[in-house]
Amino acid sequence: MNIRQVTIEDLDRLIEIENLSFTKEEAATEVAFVNRIRMIPDSFFVAEDNGEIVGFVNGPVMERDYITDDLFSETKENPKTGGVQSILGLAVHPMHRKKGIATALLTHLETDAKSKNRKAVTLTCLERLIPFYEKHGYVNNGISQSEHGGEVWYNMTKIL
Repeated sequence: MNIRQVTIEDLDRLIEIENLSFTKEEAATEVAFVNRIRMIPDSFFVAEDNGEIVGFVNGPVMERDYITDDLFSETKENPKTGGVQSILGLAVHPMHRKKGIATALLTHLETDAKSKNRKAVTLTCLERLIPFYEKHGYVNNGISQSEHGGEVWYNMTKIL
């Protein structure tokens, strides 16, 4: 498996994986993906297996500790150093799950964030995913104010 920075050529496969991994209400739009690829390629990584994209992780760097819903539609360039690395999306194609790909992507993003002196990684997840993130050192900080996709989300944070 190879993990690399995203390119615009990856767009169609990313949208396919996103739509297989999230509900229509939760899934990022094509416009959101294009904006993230253009604005924050330095915190948008894809995992490849034999040249095929099998998963991805992405999110902007921000000043605040928790994700707010505006981040799903508004993308700004990341600062070179500092801040808090967010994760707006971590997804693996259903045919490639349970192979450690999500863990590898998470670890890659954390390592990259640490090298840029980010103070933490923050994300929101559904209740069923809390154990996965806790296993990787994230702390559950309770229910998020996010109403993205009409779901109840939990704030998860890992200090770097």
